[in-house]
Amino acid sequence: MTRSYELTFIVKPDVDATNLTAIIDRVKEFITAEGGTITKVDQWGLRRLMYPIRKYREGHYVFALVQLDAPSIARIESRLRLTEDVIRYLLIRADETAPAAVEPAATEPAQTEAVAPAVAEPEAAAPASEPAPDTTTT
Repeated sequence: MTRSYELTFIVKPDVDATNLTAIIDRVKEFITAEGGTITKVDQWGLRRLMYPIRKYREGHYVFALVQLDAPSIARIESRLRLTEDVIRYLLIRADETAPAAVEPAATEPAQTEAVAPAVAEPEAAAPASEPAPDTTTT
């Protein structure tokens, strides 16, 4: 049974553009050799890492949506682990019920009103002499 998976991997920063496309093509071959299909490949470019990985502070991020059988995942992960230029990868099952990714702040209307802090009016405040409602259950 084929399922949708998200594959994100980071390539060494010293790899040039032609070698980067060759590495992406090699990963595509890993997937198609195991009977999978590639739905989408997106290069996020050179980005700074949160912490050093193998003494690298930056890496080329690549994201792919793929269709795979469950038994082939271990073989693909093994091949990614052995690929010298891939310094980190993450292969997870895509959630079929999750909505499609939305561009942040592009579709949301800008908030134009400033929210004033809530100030209790003296006549609107509850009198202090009334007891609090009983919330215990018996």
